[in-house]
Amino acid sequence: MPPDLWPRTSFLGALDGPTRNALLRLGRVKTYGSGQAVVHQGDPGEAVFLLLTGRVNVHATVENGAETLLAIRHPGDILGEMAVFGDMPRTATVTVRVPATLLVVAGEAFKHFVGTQPRAAVALTANTAERLRQANIFRADAAGYEVDQRLARAVLYQVQRSASVVGGHWAADLRQAELAMLIGAKEGTVQKAIAAMKELVVSRRGRVVILDVAGLAALADMDAPDHLLGTPPR
Repeated sequence: MPPDLWPRTSFLGALDGPTRNALLRLGRVKTYGSGQAVVHQGDPGEAVFLLLTGRVNVHATVENGAETLLAIRHPGDILGEMAVFGDMPRTATVTVRVPATLLVVAGEAFKHFVGTQPRAAVALTANTAERLRQANIFRADAAGYEVDQRLARAVLYQVQRSASVVGGHWAADLRQAELAMLIGAKEGTVQKAIAAMKELVVSRRGRVVILDVAGLAALADMDAPDHLLGTPPR
């Protein structure tokens, strides 16, 4: 797999070439179709998964039966390492959103690899720290912003991780139901918020299309990402 498939902000993208290649040789490649589960909540944590291509959603069911979307993972991301290092069952279900290719690495082999490869250990620590930072941001957003602002912030977070171009505009591959779970709101509330933000964003066929990046960033109380302010590639 060419390294430019994975952004430097991802676990695989943060590794230097020799370390990454050594890791890729440890596992076996599996392909999954849309809607397939990679792991289920409660499964034993016996392996680590590296997302080579595609996209997966990480979601959990709480005691009252409600489901929540915990995270969206993109190419280069690592999955399942917490259960492996914590020697505990999976705390969430991972479901394929976009057909995906994953590298499956046995848990013990991955732990040995990280223990003997300092650069991998540093990358994994940085990855964990970034996920914790994002989790804290989402908690703070929920407490400090109204639904429209939380929605704007969530769209900008996601489009920075994985952007597509629709009709000459940047877009994030997000259904309204997914956005609702990400920001802790009802789907109907998100529908109304998007309708009220029609000058900034629209929802089209499972994507949120950004019509005005600077305006959306202003609503989100964020700096507009520089690379999104230019004209999207054709």
